[in-house]
Amino acid sequence: MKKTKKSMIILFSILAVIGITVGGCSMHQYQKKQEMIAIATSDEAKKVYEHFMKSKDPKAFTDEGIIKNYEIDESSLSYNPMGGLMVSVVINKDNELNINYNLIENKDGSYHSAYYSTSPRLSKLLKGNNEWHKIMLKKITFKPQWQKIG
Repeated sequence: MKKTKKSMIILFSILAVIGITVGGCSMHQYQKKQEMIAIATSDEAKKVYEHFMKSKDPKAFTDEGIIKNYEIDESSLSYNPMGGLMVSVVINKDNELNINYNLIENKDGSYHSAYYSTSPRLSKLLKGNNEWHKIMLKKITFKPQWQKIG
């Protein structure tokens, strides 16, 4: 009887240690996720997002712009092994329109992005709206010299 009681105590002790370890790991992952969400939704991070969006769409966040609004895709947040936080931003509530950022914290507490990438569909929309792109296409148009101009 003493052996079975002793082995039950040992078994419950082992199970308790395993439970505490698994619970601790889960809590740690939850805290990391909350930290990533806090960084990605901070005012400093939003400045980075909006600065890039306005550089690509000068009329962003107006009725005339392509980019009307954006949301941070919290399920996409992850740390980059080379440094920074990987963030995907969904444009106009359309999952096919997104911009990816790699947020890196500066010494003063602000953020910058190591790179930006846009989805193919958003790139196409922005290029069609880009005045510089339209001007360059006009300049590149080739007219043979033998063709009379004027």
